[in-house]
Amino acid sequence: MPICNLGRTFLIGTPIALMAGLLALGPAQADLANVVRVVLQKGRQYAPTDLFLHRGDTIVLVNGDDGAIHHAFIEADRFAFDAGDQEPGKQATLTLKEPGDFVIECGIHPKMKLTLHVE
Repeated sequence: MPICNLGRTFLIGTPIALMAGLLALGPAQADLANVVRVVLQKGRQYAPTDLFLHRGDTIVLVNGDDGAIHHAFIEADRFAFDAGDQEPGKQATLTLKEPGDFVIECGIHPKMKLTLHVE
């Protein structure tokens, strides 16, 4: 019997001790790391077509087409972005520093649009 009681005490005492240890650490500060999101340019469209991001996040635009060139750009009041012509397999990077809604367009395929929502 003593072994069984010891096991029961261990099972009950361990979660309590763990919880007490976590509480002793005080409030945790959750610094959210900046996120890197990959956006595929293929078939005359962006995938995904909408992204919800935070300031400091980065998007990587990857040309996944075998033979098409893409030219991603943003024209906004607060900043501009121009990736230039992207050959197949090439990528461009954009780090978002301004909050707001922005549209990435393709200078070669005008129907290609990606909406960015930055907090």
